[in-house]
Amino acid sequence: MALHPAVLADLLDAEVGRARMKLGDLTGDLHREGSNVVMTLTRDDGSWNLLLDGSRYDSEPFDATLVDDDGEILALEQWIPGFCHGVHPSLGVPFVCVSGTRGYYAHESHFTERWDSHRFSMRLDSLIESLLRKAGINA
Repeated sequence: MALHPAVLADLLDAEVGRARMKLGDLTGDLHREGSNVVMTLTRDDGSWNLLLDGSRYDSEPFDATLVDDDGEILALEQWIPGFCHGVHPSLGVPFVCVSGTRGYYAHESHFTERWDSHRFSMRLDSLIESLLRKAGINA
């Protein structure tokens, strides 16, 4: 069941605030845009736009993807080296296989794990921390 847009916005704002407090400078330009949480991931070899689709949060986990400036999902070869796990077998898009993301729980190798068992302990700050680590950014 989807939350009322105003309730979702408040929830996402609270999650962004908590992540900023816990992770400090690592969050960079982390902010909410509608039902998405976005930030720039920067490494020595480039920068990428991380989009966390929170339109179904927190009844479902965030969709995590790298997008261009227009919000379109980047082609697999444009992702951060080693960040993408490949094209998701059922979602059909490049994905990062990190607990706390929709791609992780929707992958056949994780069918026994359920978002509901993690949703109260896996908040945005810990997800971002895991994504930064996966991207090779000190977290």
